[in-house]
Amino acid sequence: MSITYRTCKDINDYEKIRTFLEKSYEFYGTRFDDNLSLFEFQTALSRGLEEPVKSIDEALKNVMLWFHGENIVALLEEDAFCLAPGYRHLFNEVVEAGEQFAESSGTREWEVYDNDADFEDVLLNKGYLKSEEYWVRREFDLTDSKSLQVTLPQGFTIKSVPELVDAQQVYKAYKLCYGIEFNEEIFKKMYETSTYRPQLDLVVMDPENEAAALCSGRYEEKNKLATIEAVSCFHQYRKKGISKALLVHLLNTAKELGASKATVYTAMPEKHPAPNRLYESAGFQLVGNRFVWKKGNE
Repeated sequence: MSITYRTCKDINDYEKIRTFLEKSYEFYGTRFDDNLSLFEFQTALSRGLEEPVKSIDEALKNVMLWFHGENIVALLEEDAFCLAPGYRHLFNEVVEAGEQFAESSGTREWEVYDNDADFEDVLLNKGYLKSEEYWVRREFDLTDSKSLQVTLPQGFTIKSVPELVDAQQVYKAYKLCYGIEFNEEIFKKMYETSTYRPQLDLVVMDPENEAAALCSGRYEEKNKLATIEAVSCFHQYRKKGISKALLVHLLNTAKELGASKATVYTAMPEKHPAPNRLYESAGFQLVGNRFVWKKGNE
């Protein structure tokens, strides 16, 4: 049976992608950074970011899928890829397809973990070089019976984002995290996804009921995985232990939901020391560094 590839078509493909990512994670853990939580979040974001709101078909029209029979064995998005166990050899073809698409949309970069030698060899043979840019992947073991204990400063409280009446405060806090203008439609689409849990979408309010910090997480039940999207704190509230207290609250809540592991990635510590120190101080362990590869002449 031959392997074929095409772009994503419709809601049926969306469901197949979800199943593929769930199963792939069972084998790869965090070696690919396109788990179900991230995929659903990015899809919801792309659907509601512009007007009019996009359908699933429109949001995923540039996603490329490789099939072996009826089963997806590889996936390529704009900034992520994932291959099923036993199909790593398809990476050469995945790179070629990505380059063809990039001919009309700009240059293509790839992110692979350090020492994934087969992937690195493919990129070297195609003229790519490993840059000094990288992302750090960490995870936290939630199977320990003990709960972490960190308290907020007096007068500060933790609330779920859907509880807040003032939507503008929510958008402001999310923009601090992601640098993107969020809106009501994006949140509607996020709430509809299978990995969204209001208990993990949290904001710290100060004594005047103003947003001070945000911690956004999602939960994939099948793999018992909590994915932390971001933790951020407004400048005037920093160095008070707020971010760590919020992160610890999310970890304890994820454990109560059934999560056995929490995972997060951050930008390189040399340029962004604060978030890396936060996760290290909370007990996150290094999984690996995911380096950016670029064409040698770029």
